[in-house]
Amino acid sequence: MNEEHIPSPVTWDHTFMDSTISVFSDKLMMYHISSLNAPGAGNYGAALASSSRRDVSSHYTRLMTEILQYAEDGANIMINNGWMEQPPQADDRDELARKSSE
Repeated sequence: MNEEHIPSPVTWDHTFMDSTISVFSDKLMMYHISSLNAPGAGNYGAALASSSRRDVSSHYTRLMTEILQYAEDGANIMINNGWMEQPPQADDRDELARKSSE
């Protein structure tokens, strides 16, 4: 293939290294895992809404609860490590009114 200038397939074994150090940070991995929790719970919610069987819907409810508990654990890990940013907050209207009246 190389003699004819045809692209040859790449082997998978050339990408492995002997390193024991993680190439991705814990913060990045935690972000990706946490971002996958929302669609997972949402998919079970959509399945719950479209299912007409009671026995299956109870399983969807249980699984969705487990995912949300897992997501809460992940959020607590991110908070404890200082990796979660504070969402934008509304202005304190009482404080603004006091400042403007002075």
